[in-house]
Amino acid sequence: MTTFLVADAQLRVVGLTPTAQRRAVLALLVGRSRPLTAQQVHAELTSTVRHIGLTTVYRALHSLADAGLLHTFDLDGQRAYRHCGTAPHQHLICTGCETVTECPPEVVTSWLTELHQHTGFTPHPDRLDLRGICATCANT
Repeated sequence: MTTFLVADAQLRVVGLTPTAQRRAVLALLVGRSRPLTAQQVHAELTSTVRHIGLTTVYRALHSLADAGLLHTFDLDGQRAYRHCGTAPHQHLICTGCETVTECPPEVVTSWLTELHQHTGFTPHPDRLDLRGICATCANT
């Protein structure tokens, strides 16, 4: 299935009208491991045959994030966007290469339980961003 068909289906599931601009923005982000800023999305889309304004890119990104299709990240003081799965998961963010890896919640369940037992703090495991260095960057 092409990324445009996947994007179209995902837009319909969350109740968004699958406009050409939303499909193009979402299709560009599907399968990426690094979040992109609005300027990066705009540059990549305008380098192809698609003409899209920067304001339209911002609007599309905001509506896709509000609908839960994109997650936002703060990278070097800029908001960046990444397509993520809909199941609860954690993000492992490499501060070296900015790759974002999704970590299933069962991997950190024991840590979160231990954290609660020691501190009484109950984190919300539906969104947890952990910054560090990925294996690739650590080995270079």
